[in-house]
Parts: sequence; C-alpha cells; structure tokens
Amino acid sequence: MSRIEPRTTGLFARVTAIAGRRTFGREMQSGAVFANHPRLLLAFARFNGAAEKARHVPKPLCELAVLKAATVVDCPFCIDIGSEYARRSGLSDEQLLALHRAPESGLFDDDQRLVIAVADGMTRTPAVVDDALMERVVARFGTKGALELTHLVAWENTRARLNVALDIAPEGFSDGKVCALPAQAAGAAGDPDDRRALAGASG
Repeated sequence: MSRIEPRTTGLFARVTAIAGRRTFGREMQSGAVFANHPRLLLAFARFNGAAEKARHVPKPLCELAVLKAATVVDCPFCIDIGSEYARRSGLSDEQLLALHRAPESGLFDDDQRLVIAVADGMTRTPAVVDDALMERVVARFGTKGALELTHLVAWENTRARLNVALDIAPEGFSDGKVCALPAQAAGAAGDPDDRRALAGASG
C-alpha cells in the first residue's frame, strides 16, 4: 500500500482509471495515488509525453536507458514496468539479467552500452558524466538526440524517486517473467572506471 491513499471516487479519479486502461491495459494504483492532485498529475502527464517522444534515439535504446536508471534508483515499480517495456522492445531475458555487467557479458552492442553508461552516470550520486561520454552521444545521436536521451534519463530519475518516496508498489507487469535486478543487488560498483567501460571504445 502506498504512503498516500489512492483516490478512487470523483470524476478525475474515473478519468485517471480510464486513461490507465487505455495506456497500460489496466487501472493503475499509482495513477489513483497521483489523482489526489489533478494539477500535478496533468503536468506530470504532459511532460511524460514530451520526454518519451524521442525522435532521434531509437525506442529500444530509450527503454534500455530508462530501465538502467530505474535499477540504479532501485524503484520496484519502475523496474517491474521497465523490464516489461524493455522486453517488448526486444531485450532478451539474458540481457535483462546481465544489465549490470554489460561490457563483459558480450550481450550488448555499442549503442546499448553507450546509453547504459549515460543512464548509469546520470543516476549515480554524485552524478558523473564526462566530456568524452557526451561527445560520443552527440556524435551518435546528434544534438537533439543527446538532449532527448538526457531529458529522458533525468525524467526517469524523477519518476523513480517519486515512486520510492510514496512507496508505489509494482503493478505486475513482469509477474512470472524475468526482471532486471536493482544495481546494488547485482553488485554494480558504479565508479567512473566502470562507466567508461560501459560506454565502450568504438575505435
């Protein structure tokens, strides 16, 4: 149970439930919690839509970056739904389980290791993203792509940390399926050398 009681009555609660069914195929408990504050929820939804409409970074890479950030924050809700969305975008069970040892696993290509490195560097505390890494991001995805990717990862940090504070529980998206592990549980060291390894050398 979340730390704030879900709102289940009233017009806005009904609209939120309908939106959940249309978007996620189910009524979302998290949506009912956020329905307590319509103005914030509407602003949340607007920015969420803008951040997720990346046009210069392929969708599978966006899902991978979001999932990596969720595992570093250790947000159970985000790891649950993020694992499912990453799986739908083509990530294999083996890749989900190897997310925190991407360089040595041999399961991730250059682009995947690049977005994992960005998500990891931005989400660690303190955050560390060096010039060389961002230069590679801009070279690969362009200026707009770099802005899309960093906005998306920063937004996932907001979502994940908000869900942790409110104790938003997983909604069963990955029930009975392989799910990515939290970074700490996987023993991810997260120092700058590890992040440079994740980015990989392209030449």
